[in-house]
Amino acid sequence: MYKAPNQSSASILPTSGASSPTYRSSSALGRVLKSRPIRTILMAYVGFCALFTLKHILTYQAKPEPIVYDHYELQRTYDPEEPYSVVSNLSSSVILSKMFTFHTPDITDNIQPFFIRSTSNPQPDDITLATFILQDELSELAALVERFSGPISAVLHIEHPSETSGTNNPLKRLSTMFVGNPKLRQQVDIHLITTPQTHRQATVLQQANLHRNLARFFARSDFVLMLDSDGSLPVTNVAKSFKDYPQWMEKLRTGNVFVLPGFNVSTTTTEEGGLVPALASANLPTDKETLLKNVFEETVVLSEKTWKRTIRNVDYKAWAVQAGTRLSAIQNYDPYFSPSVVIRRDKMLWCPERFSNNQAACLFELYLSGADFWVLPNDFTINQGIRKDVEITEREKTINTRLYQKFHEESCLKHARAFFAAGEWDSDRARHCRISCQKGKRSRLSHLSFDSA
Repeated sequence: MYKAPNQSSASILPTSGASSPTYRSSSALGRVLKSRPIRTILMAYVGFCALFTLKHILTYQAKPEPIVYDHYELQRTYDPEEPYSVVSNLSSSVILSKMFTFHTPDITDNIQPFFIRSTSNPQPDDITLATFILQDELSELAALVERFSGPISAVLHIEHPSETSGTNNPLKRLSTMFVGNPKLRQQVDIHLITTPQTHRQATVLQQANLHRNLARFFARSDFVLMLDSDGSLPVTNVAKSFKDYPQWMEKLRTGNVFVLPGFNVSTTTTEEGGLVPALASANLPTDKETLLKNVFEETVVLSEKTWKRTIRNVDYKAWAVQAGTRLSAIQNYDPYFSPSVVIRRDKMLWCPERFSNNQAACLFELYLSGADFWVLPNDFTINQGIRKDVEITEREKTINTRLYQKFHEESCLKHARAFFAAGEWDSDRARHCRISCQKGKRSRLSHLSFDSA
């Protein structure tokens, strides 16, 4: 017979006399939140937020209507001459860093405009010679003031000067030159750039487009003669030519470019590897008649400062018979053309600083933008040719060449798009862009049609 197992007499259900079960919090956070101090703090925070929100709502509703001025003009300008200009609150290093964005702070923070200011006050219509001087070529300043009688804006880029005795300190040599030469004190403004001694000398030379922009920007007249720092000298009185022919000055004001043909003195190489010029500095020609005679005698040769020797943007035979006020325009412009030019200081495109030393890039965009290039009939520059070219690595040459090839195409597209957007693609101003940028099979513009339809 089946017998059920013994069971406890205690009931498995709770009875009235049994105690209630105890439940413990499953986490420490729960125990903290149940504490009286924490709950008091939370209630106080909620009450503060409610009162703060209510205060702002009431303040907003009670705010008076804004006052509207019919003839109010916001006093905000970027003109540094005005006392309320926002530029006045910026340091010079910040302004220069925004102007020259392609350069690192070790360059822009060490630019000192008007490190030396000349005693003269140039007039707006004067032509300022804008150039840059290397610390090992300070003697060129003396040669420039002997050949050029107008104001000079020169950038001097040096390594950080050392105060150690016996070391080469270019600032001391510069000070000695200015003390002993009254023409320097009267004509030359020096804008100084110092870089750490860890930089290579080639690195200093690679800032040439920055130097050109600085020298031009800080010129104190409305027109500048952009002279490259390769030993070239302006042996004629360019400023007098423009004063004698006011019609040239009007062309200059409207944004045209005037070219000074460049010539080199013939040189011979010595056994030691040095260069000996065929003409001494004192015998350089200062007028066109003497120059043509020197060219016939082959002591002077035509040098247009181009990268390719086969290119001839200036027709020498036509220039030789050109006289008086007759100007000749450059027709077959080449992107590698880089002569000395006279241009406006402002309202003209600046040198692209993506390149190290490429004056051709400065002028090519001017040409594409619509500026006409006129060859001056009686003025020119002379280079004695005794300075050796700056040595750069093959890698740097390759990079610069490829960059400029891309820049040519990029500039064409940029200016073509701007002309088309302005409805000026078929205008006379855009003819340089139409002709130059549609050359070659690789040009992107050669197969494009800018029709309004």
